[in-house]
Amino acid sequence: MPPPSRRRTNTRLRIIKAAAEVFAECGAEAATVAAILRAAGVSRRTFYQFFRDKQDALAAVYERSTEHLLRLQAPAVARGDSGLACILNGQDTYMHFVAAAGPIVRVLATESLRPDSPLAPHRSTLHQRIATLYGDAYERAEGQQLDPLVLMSAILLVESVSIHVMSQRDTAPDSVERAISVLRELVARMLEPPPTVA
Repeated sequence: MPPPSRRRTNTRLRIIKAAAEVFAECGAEAATVAAILRAAGVSRRTFYQFFRDKQDALAAVYERSTEHLLRLQAPAVARGDSGLACILNGQDTYMHFVAAAGPIVRVLATESLRPDSPLAPHRSTLHQRIATLYGDAYERAEGQQLDPLVLMSAILLVESVSIHVMSQRDTAPDSVERAISVLRELVARMLEPPPTVA
């Protein structure tokens, strides 16, 4: 038998994974604690040992998803040989992550956009962490800081495009690759130095 702390961690993770399935299938509003209990195979008492309510479980799904995204982005960003390449690698990873994760990302992203959502503060934190990741990599590569507004614009752009792509009825791989191509072009234009005046 695993030690009690490991069992608790495993149980919490099982509930989070089940909650992700339920939220992906039903949406944030229609999902219920009862459906999460059935999917996780746990009692109501066990659920409430870890989470206050379904919104708390949704926040845990969001946190787990964003931690995974950041773990994937960090090495991709570090591989860039220029400031632009660092950011493009991060953007590409973001889009591939969204495509692989499927419907749960759409639910999490749209829910986090609502200002009154418990996910809204987590979204702000994610943006800041990505901005730090991109900004530090850009500064290392280029020897100068990137305008924070340009940096945040790139982050919001990929978020918006990912929501659009995931909102389509059929998210085919070629639509994801098309979105990546458009994003790369737009971000490259954003990072172009302004023309010099003679």
